[in-house]
Amino acid sequence: MHIELGVHVWTQEGKEVGKVSKLVVDTDAQTLDSFVVHTQWMGQDMIVPITSVERVDADDTIHLAIAEEHFRELPQYFSTAFVTSDPSEMEGVMYNEETAVRGMLPLSSPGLGASTSIGQQYDPSSSPLIGITDMNSSVVTTESSLSDSEFGITKGTVIETVDGHHVGNVHELSVTDDGKLRGLIVTSGHIIKHQRFIPMEEVADADSSAVYIRLSASDFHHLTQTEQPENERHSGQP
Repeated sequence: MHIELGVHVWTQEGKEVGKVSKLVVDTDAQTLDSFVVHTQWMGQDMIVPITSVERVDADDTIHLAIAEEHFRELPQYFSTAFVTSDPSEMEGVMYNEETAVRGMLPLSSPGLGASTSIGQQYDPSSSPLIGITDMNSSVVTTESSLSDSEFGITKGTVIETVDGHHVGNVHELSVTDDGKLRGLIVTSGHIIKHQRFIPMEEVADADSSAVYIRLSASDFHHLTQTEQPENERHSGQP
């Protein structure tokens, strides 16, 4: 079974609920535990357990074994970071991975209750950081719906070789029906795209920004002739 980023997800009764925006991997167990479905019509990101997948069609569309009613009851995905000058305080500046690129966001109240801050631009004149001159001493605390051993792979997650080269991006994961990871299917190239299969034994580590492999850049490019289970890739079979 292959779970691809960006594919459509349908419920048991044939209702399209969104697209796969993130693959959640447990690095300790080396499993794909779940994936995140972005729902435009609900405005939420829902965490779907891999065990809820009924089948994956030839076009990679995912069909769930749960109805829309149960889909709405799944836990929501979130990841929020708090920048504080004192680790004992939760007030400070908040940003999340979707809005961090637009600037830091002032947090109006402690904890996760400051949802009204989401989407606002950082305003230095109103920031609680006025008077703090050394940002290097700040502490970043992250609140997430994922455990410490889990990380999310997105469409932009890069593959980094042992010699420090970025050689491609994760396209999809090859997993067994019980979620065990077989390996990664990686897309590389700017004009002409190539796909290579990296078995899990060549994966050294991973975090939310990159997957780190034990291969050098030269070794990676020699994976072109590595046999990829194409007959399995669109069959939905383990």
